[in-house]
Amino acid sequence: MPRTKLQTRQPPHAQLGQLIAGAAFMRRMSTADLAAAIGRSENTARTRLKNPGDLTVSELTRLGRTLGIPIDELRAAIRY
Repeated sequence: MPRTKLQTRQPPHAQLGQLIAGAAFMRRMSTADLAAAIGRSENTARTRLKNPGDLTVSELTRLGRTLGIPIDELRAAIRY
């Protein structure tokens, strides 16, 4: 009988990335806008947003304020 994977495993910070990407999409913000919000270059911001686990606490709080994400939602999206 073939093996089946009923539950696929997501990367550890997938939910956080989806939250940030969804909020940025709803506000029609580009990567350049997000880079300006966190005070980094566009290249650095793109790299950090691909792996949200690399974001610092100050970058997360700046993104949360800019995107209007309540801190409780950010906390709920962080997994370890």
